[in-house]
Amino acid sequence: MTSPRDDLIRLTNLHLERTLDEFEHRQLNDLLRDNDECVSLYVELVAIHGQLLWGAGAIADMPVVSPKVSVEVSTDVHRPRTYARRAVAVVATLLSLVGGWLVFSSVSSLSDVPVVEDAPESLPPGSGTDPGQNIAVSQLEQPQLETPPELKPLVLDIPRFQATKPNDVTAIAVVESNNGEEQIDFSDAAVLAGINRLVAETWQQYDLVPSSVAADREWIRRACLTIVGRIPTLEESSAFLAGNSPRKRQQLIDELVQSSERSSHLAVMWSNMLIGRTERRGVNREKLFEFLLDEFQQNTPWIDTVGELISASGRNDRNGATNFLLAHLNNEATPATAVTARLFLGEQMSCLQCHDHPFNKGIGQSEYWALNAFFKDTDRVTVPVAMTDSGAQRSLRDAAWKLIDRRRPERMTFFENRAGQQKAVLPTYDGHIVPEDSTVQRRRELARLLASDSETKVAKAMVNRMWAHFFGYGFTNPVDDMGPHSVVSHPELLAHLTRAFVASDYDLQRLMRWVALSHAWQLSSEAYAENTVDRPEHGEMPLFSRVYVRRMTPEQVYESIRIAVRSAGQQPVTAAEITSEHRREWVQQFARAYETDENDEAVDFDGTIAQAMVMMNGTEVDDAIRQASRAIVKDADTQVSKGSQALDRVALAMLTREPTSGEQRVFRRRYRQLAQESQPAAAMPTAVGDMMWAYLNSSEFVLIH
Repeated sequence: MTSPRDDLIRLTNLHLERTLDEFEHRQLNDLLRDNDECVSLYVELVAIHGQLLWGAGAIADMPVVSPKVSVEVSTDVHRPRTYARRAVAVVATLLSLVGGWLVFSSVSSLSDVPVVEDAPESLPPGSGTDPGQNIAVSQLEQPQLETPPELKPLVLDIPRFQATKPNDVTAIAVVESNNGEEQIDFSDAAVLAGINRLVAETWQQYDLVPSSVAADREWIRRACLTIVGRIPTLEESSAFLAGNSPRKRQQLIDELVQSSERSSHLAVMWSNMLIGRTERRGVNREKLFEFLLDEFQQNTPWIDTVGELISASGRNDRNGATNFLLAHLNNEATPATAVTARLFLGEQMSCLQCHDHPFNKGIGQSEYWALNAFFKDTDRVTVPVAMTDSGAQRSLRDAAWKLIDRRRPERMTFFENRAGQQKAVLPTYDGHIVPEDSTVQRRRELARLLASDSETKVAKAMVNRMWAHFFGYGFTNPVDDMGPHSVVSHPELLAHLTRAFVASDYDLQRLMRWVALSHAWQLSSEAYAENTVDRPEHGEMPLFSRVYVRRMTPEQVYESIRIAVRSAGQQPVTAAEITSEHRREWVQQFARAYETDENDEAVDFDGTIAQAMVMMNGTEVDDAIRQASRAIVKDADTQVSKGSQALDRVALAMLTREPTSGEQRVFRRRYRQLAQESQPAAAMPTAVGDMMWAYLNSSEFVLIH
């Protein structure tokens, strides 16, 4: 048996390494409760640890920050209770004498950090002028933040977490309220500081030098594609690149996050995830899209949106939320069970239908069927077909469907295990069982339990998915498999963002703003020798020392082609309703549905513009390019400058950059060839149109980087 001294040393080391679990926290608290010798030893150990970190910071030539905020000694997941606070107070006093310690545990106020200016696009590390050369964690530049707006009131009549009001503290401060309970600051500045600190600690741990800050051209293209689902227009790019405000990145993020295009992009994404891209019997895709669009435009708390999707009843042409379950109630609602778990809880449960989890002994069949039992009383039925004015019946294809709840006489849900034994379960979630004689509507009860979940799985799943949406990779691989068996790349960061998301009342706009304004998302996608170990594309853990390159989705390709061609020719770029309908029909050509337990489908889109053009109606695109090229040449100042001005405009509209010297040579060669073969007046518009086609068909166009 080990002595209390040995136990204290072991637990303190784990504590300083931020790897204590809840049981070990309790052990540490017990040792510190009334044992002054243990308290003294604990203080000595932490002080030594702080001196070692100070030495490491000095060797790395890191700046020393004066202590202006409370030192957070506990981990982000579990915090020591009252008994350890005496020791923490003494430690904080000692550490205030060692400024280097705060390099590890505190962050500078964002208001004191300058904002990124446009950086050179292609400087290699070590050149001497590269802004990313040997970049230190505290040197990464960050846009200043304005005071966030007041949080919105609750919408659904479902018990949920009470949002906290942001305040003006600029660090993650742990303070005690009047009743002695710990409260954490979740202001925008504090959340951002936490993100930056936790990501930077990973870079230090792996001895990584992050990529340099992205140039404005690269950054605005990535921001528009990620947040609103299309490349920036020519006017947006020109205005942003010409601007010299130190807050222009933050201002653009604010505009994009609050725009109707952001709501439309999210509604398209979630329509695809909820019901797929293929047509399904009894599903009104347009009404589901309208429901989601309204939810995102109103910035409804995400937990309320999830609750409505799970508990909605009525006709699908009147309540768009019903279309989610209408798409998945086949096969005894097994697709509804699996898709609900995967999309909203971040858990892959389809395999549990037939057997216990293969990698985690704590998860069994009973959990799957206990979740399935919440959908037991739900039916989908058709609405009687009405007569038209001419007296003929409407087509069954146009008939509405509706969700209803009918109480089944048998309240238990039965399943068969691999041994052939019959088992029975009641609806159960997070340890709460719906009694057999309960009269509650089961789906609404599930929505209530999700909102009061002790593990806040809905929040955690959305944080992970949204981080992956911005960076290309989430904290788990795959992003929707977050069970106990999954390896989490940044557990403290995931926990930090999850707590902040819940405290914000599940505010998606603020969540997107936090990620978009983080230090890591300001970086370039270009990999350097100093961070090539960060290779999640090879199956390794992502370290987020750069933003990872990925291909556009079919919807992003469609919208970006339209924006590129029309904005280059100064044509209106506002999307009409017919454009949205045409886009859906175009995308559906690539989708193929499967009859699986999750109603899966595949999208056969290889991401090339050649394939996109063939399926989009190449004649229409060709006509639009000819019209745009004539407008571009006509706007040039003089005949001499027509070529260079036209190519500059095309490159900015298509790729959000200037043309390279090689592209300029190709363009001049093509113009001379056309001038010799045809009428000189037609040579320039034709050469400009050819360059537009070339840019559209480049691999660069379809990449998000």
